Amino acid sequence: MNIEQGLDFLLSHFESNFPRTVSTLKTQNRQVEVFSREEALKYFKESELVDCRISAFGREEIEQEKPNLIFVDLDDVSALEEARALFYKTIHGIPTILHTGNGLAILQPINMISLKGSVHNNYKVEDPAKKFLQFAEKYLTNHKCDSGNHPSLKSCLIRVPGSYNSKCLNNGMYDQSQVFPIQEWNGVRCNVQNFPFKSYLNRLERECKKRRKFSGPIREIPYIENILRQRLSEGRKRIFALVLCPYLVNVKKLSLGESEDVLSNYFHGYVPVSMIRYKLREVFKKGILPYGMKNMRENDPELYKIVTTLTEEIGDAKRLMTAVTAEEENFI
Repeated sequence: MNIEQGLDFLLSHFESNFPRTVSTLKTQNRQVEVFSREEALKYFKESELVDCRISAFGREEIEQEKPNLIFVDLDDVSALEEARALFYKTIHGIPTILHTGNGLAILQPINMISLKGSVHNNYKVEDPAKKFLQFAEKYLTNHKCDSGNHPSLKSCLIRVPGSYNSKCLNNGMYDQSQVFPIQEWNGVRCNVQNFPFKSYLNRLERECKKRRKFSGPIREIPYIENILRQRLSEGRKRIFALVLCPYLVNVKKLSLGESEDVLSNYFHGYVPVSMIRYKLREVFKKGILPYGMKNMRENDPELYKIVTTLTEEIGDAKRLMTAVTAEEENFI
């Protein structure tokens, strides 16, 4: 599949046409709005087909807050069959699955109304489309999606089949660098009326109330302090997003600048500074708290195994696992 065919293939998934954004290696992954197929192809070819992406949602969907496509970034290839089964069992979906070089992308067009001005329990829902996309990604992969991916109407960019992944090229993995579909969408937009999105909003509301109640003294959480003393080789994106950012800002009460310094030194360039700043502002604005061990064990067993293995390696697992207080049980 060449780049022209790949672009046409992706466009067949979208309800609206142009304008929408593209990004490439040459644009330094910055999004540029284009107004036609030909203009998009011009940018792709100028970048020699490297890191060519197109937005899943056009200007029309963004203005209407209409998330009419579910996008999943799946780094864990071993989770594909479970995700495929969940898509079919939950919404009878047969999605497109793209090999993207370092992982997989799952694309499922759906029937969706505008969520603009959505109200739940007599309160206006903040960023309803973003909440829906993030819920759908986690729900349809049993939380095995890339936790560093935070889809929103403006941030969902899809690699175009026929293009190449620069990370693979730079690592000498030329045979894995090209993007191509390993499964094609069956052309049916799924209905999501029975999707448990309202239950998810109820849970968010309960968690928000718990966060408001949390006003304890500045203190340390042993398992997170232990992570900060080590160098992780696994689960770094999830640890960054779900544990360290909210811990430094909302538990240790460090300033955003102080937190940025800690994380920059800890990850040594693995997480870009721009991403660190974005995530720190997000957890500060929303009051997000770090994973408690109980919820981690129930909702993200893979991450729980990484953390417990780390503590076992330094012979301190028992103390750290029993140090979780009742207050920490209320963390996310």
